[in-house]
Amino acid sequence: MGLSEDRSSYQKTIYVPYPECDWHNEWKISYLMRCVQQIASDQLDAMDLNFHKLYQQGMVFLLSREQVILHRAILAGEALTVTTWPVQPKGAQFRRTVSFTDEKGCRAASVYTSWTLVDPVAHKIHRPSAFPYTLTLRELTEPGEQGIANLRAVQAEQTVEGIPLDVRYSNTDCNGHLNNAVYGDLVLDCIPEEVLREQRPCEFFIHYIKEAKIGSRVCTSIGKVENNGWSVAGTVQQESCFEAHLFFTPRPGQKD
Repeated sequence: MGLSEDRSSYQKTIYVPYPECDWHNEWKISYLMRCVQQIASDQLDAMDLNFHKLYQQGMVFLLSREQVILHRAILAGEALTVTTWPVQPKGAQFRRTVSFTDEKGCRAASVYTSWTLVDPVAHKIHRPSAFPYTLTLRELTEPGEQGIANLRAVQAEQTVEGIPLDVRYSNTDCNGHLNNAVYGDLVLDCIPEEVLREQRPCEFFIHYIKEAKIGSRVCTSIGKVENNGWSVAGTVQQESCFEAHLFFTPRPGQKD
């Protein structure tokens, strides 16, 4: 466990906390997203590339896109092995994969992410070639790794107003922005309750377009899309903040 010998991956075991689960006793997407964020930081920390060190050198990693594939429901109390590894960048985007496997070695969830390296003061994007440290990169072996850098959220033809969210101290991160995992809760909160009771999320994707800073309000719109899915988009002061989609699968005993 920990950093691999060749420094290409990082691995740890977690137990899904009960307070992070919903009324189905299933792990909420937002908390899975927090785990993804944390293990990415864990690998950099183990390589002596922590947030404070990089910030002082004019560099922070900001999440750009995240796709969560839930191969099955993840239940409270489950033991999971979480493994992360960076793969070859594409354009200005760093790409990273996170896998969640159970005690039988079966993949419970796969997460594909892309990140940009940004100067936190000048707000300038650094290309991967400008990163002054060596990252041991793995070959791309999964379709999700190939497509994440260009993935776009499915758009609904018709939308209605969703719920708003005020950005406050409790939901911001160390950059002073709405934490990326909070968007997972915001998107799920927009979905009708009967859908959440009768169906299980199987795919979540979000494209972060513009940060939501403390004191701002994120307004949302929501619409139904094909293949049992929903599209959710957010704006801050009428400017696009994020675009997301969420697909569901019926629970046992339920029909489409």
